[in-house]
Amino acid sequence: MRSVAEYLEWAAEFDELAASANVEVLRKRYADIAACYRLLAKAREWLISTGAIEGEQRALDR
Repeated sequence: MRSVAEYLEWAAEFDELAASANVEVLRKRYADIAACYRLLAKAREWLISTGAIEGEQRALDR
């Protein structure tokens, strides 16, 4: 399972790809993928905050 930080890193990477793409279709697609990774990060943060899943730190402490 990925961590919130990993999802945000991937989002940043796809944001960079979107900014550097010369083709509008690719720019849009990369931006959409970045938005999906930010959504995954937000959902994981919410699940951790509700206690539905363990946070990264608690999982590492085992």
